[in-house]
Amino acid sequence: MTSKVGFYLRFVPEIFTFPQQYPTHDWFEQARNGNIPHAQMVVCENGGLGWLAVQRYIQTILCGSGGCGSCDVCRQHHLMVHPDVHYVFPVVGGSASVGTSDVYISEFRNYLTFNKFPLVRGWIDALDAAQKVVQISVKEAKRMGDLLHLKSHSGGYKVMLVWLPERMHESAANKLLKTLEEPEKNTVIILLTHAEEEVLGTIRSRCQTLYLPPWGNAEVEKWLIGTRKMDSIQAKILASLSAGSPGIALDFLENRERLIPLAAHFVEWMRLAFKKDLPGLQVWVDGVGGWSREQQRDFLVFSGQLLSQLTRLRHNALRGFALQWFPEVSFQPAGFAKLLTPRNILLLHKTLDDAFVDIGRNINPRLVFFDSSLLLMKAF
Repeated sequence: MTSKVGFYLRFVPEIFTFPQQYPTHDWFEQARNGNIPHAQMVVCENGGLGWLAVQRYIQTILCGSGGCGSCDVCRQHHLMVHPDVHYVFPVVGGSASVGTSDVYISEFRNYLTFNKFPLVRGWIDALDAAQKVVQISVKEAKRMGDLLHLKSHSGGYKVMLVWLPERMHESAANKLLKTLEEPEKNTVIILLTHAEEEVLGTIRSRCQTLYLPPWGNAEVEKWLIGTRKMDSIQAKILASLSAGSPGIALDFLENRERLIPLAAHFVEWMRLAFKKDLPGLQVWVDGVGGWSREQQRDFLVFSGQLLSQLTRLRHNALRGFALQWFPEVSFQPAGFAKLLTPRNILLLHKTLDDAFVDIGRNINPRLVFFDSSLLLMKAF
């Protein structure tokens, strides 16, 4: 166990040191001074710095030395076994024997051992639940209330970290709301979300909110070069694709084969829409409509990033286009970029953004993508 702890403590600082100007600086200082709100919500992008920041913050609360990193409290926390820290996260719903985080805590710890910037889709893949309902259930909400009524083992704070509260069942969200309205003494509830607007409004209104911006393309690029020994062109491409999110950059680096269909379908979608090939688009929609919703949402985010790069390419403001990462996908970016105008690029992005929201609302994906395809035709 000692070697595992030592590895973890060495690994985290190597990944990231929060800069002085980053929003976490004052946040940590407030915790050291005892200014700790009962309910907090941290908003960051998927695969961003949120998980590391929240873990560092909890360590600051628990450790008598403000997060020394070497005491027993810090070691327990780094291994996610501290008795006063409880984790809640979406899991596969089902029978009475499953459906709560405690059943999956070993899998969750294992996933985070190798994924310091966790992705929603990565966790769903770890659960082998691409075609299943993954959420925070009503049963989980009751468990949360029971845990927060327990006495602190250390006599200090009890902390509950809820990852992805936007995936909370509506009844579970209402139960959590009651917990927030009647807080236990020395209890801290932290909600870590990647979709603030999808969290129940009454819950949001009862939380102090911290917004963590993306790390930034330049920082991710330097990090990839320094820790992954990548050449500068490849690092720039991945950083740009990730939109400044290290978790997404790592995902693109380690799972290139999974991304090839996204790249190929983007190229085919743009080609069919430009040609106004309605029969071809119908076939394309039928194919994408059969994907999982997480893959569909990934595709829309990926497509939006490619469009942003193409816009920059049109204005000679891009070095290293993302599809260079996929030489097996035939595409002429310079020619396509000439088709983009200030008017149609806005419509293209709005179409993708609206489709992303609709997919999240469980609207029939074939209808969403067919309607989006008609709008792309109009844009061209």
